[in-house]
Amino acid sequence: MLKYKKILLAFGLLLMVVLLMDYFYPVSIGWYIGILIAAVGMLAYGSISIRSGFYGRVICSFDSGDKVMALTFDDGPDELVTPQVLDLLKREHIKAAFFCVGSRILTYPALIERMDREGHIIGNHSFSHHFFFDLFSVKRMEEELMKTEKLVERIIHKKIQLFRPPYGVTNPLLARALQKMNYSVIGWTVKSKDTVIRDEQKLYDRLTGKTGNGGIILFHDTRPHLVPVLDKFIKYARENEYRFERLDKILQIAAYE
Repeated sequence: MLKYKKILLAFGLLLMVVLLMDYFYPVSIGWYIGILIAAVGMLAYGSISIRSGFYGRVICSFDSGDKVMALTFDDGPDELVTPQVLDLLKREHIKAAFFCVGSRILTYPALIERMDREGHIIGNHSFSHHFFFDLFSVKRMEEELMKTEKLVERIIHKKIQLFRPPYGVTNPLLARALQKMNYSVIGWTVKSKDTVIRDEQKLYDRLTGKTGNGGIILFHDTRPHLVPVLDKFIKYARENEYRFERLDKILQIAAYE
C-alpha cells in the first residue's frame, strides 16, 4: 500500500475512535479540528517533499561508497544557457541528464539532437511546466507527458522512460497518471536552488557545503549565472576526488525503452 493511503487509513481509524468516544463521552471539537489539520499537514508535506515517496516510488539517491555524482538539469532547453552548459560538459567529458519541458523542445529541437548526439540522456518534465500542473486532471497530466514523450521520440527516435515532476510536487492524481506509463520517477539528493540564489558565490558555497558523498545534483539550464558556478563546482569536485557518471548508469535503470 502506498504511504499516503496508509496515512489516510490511520487518520480514518483515529477519527472513528474519537467518534466512538464522543458517543459515550462528550469530546471537544478541538480533537476533530486537530485530526483534520494533522491529516492535511501530512498530505501537504508528502506532496511538496519529493523524498517522502508518499504517492509512489521516487528515486532521490543511490547507495554507493564511492564519491560519485550525477548531474541533472531541469526546465530547458534554453536558447542561450543550454549551449553553454553543453559546451562545458563536453570540455569536461561529463554526461548528464536533461529533464526537458515539451514546449521548449518544440522551440529548440536542435538542442535535443545535440544532447543525444553528445551522450546525454533526456527525461520528461511535462509539456507546459505550468504553475498549477499538480492540480491538473489525470487525463490532462497524461496528455502532457505523452505529448513531450512523442516530441522527443520524433527528434531522437528513442522513447524516454525518466520523469521528474515539475517543481518536485507529487500527488495522487500524478500517481494515477504515472501508473499507465512506464516511467522511473527521479528526484534529487542535492537541490542547487539556482532559481532563487543568484549570487554566484552563495550558490557555489551551497553546492560545496551540500555535496557530501555525492548523489543526484539538481540544476536548471535556464539560469545564466549557473554556468560559471558549474564550472567552478566541477573543478572543486574533481580536486576532492569525486567522479561524474551518467544518471542511468549510476542508478542501473533504463533511460529509454
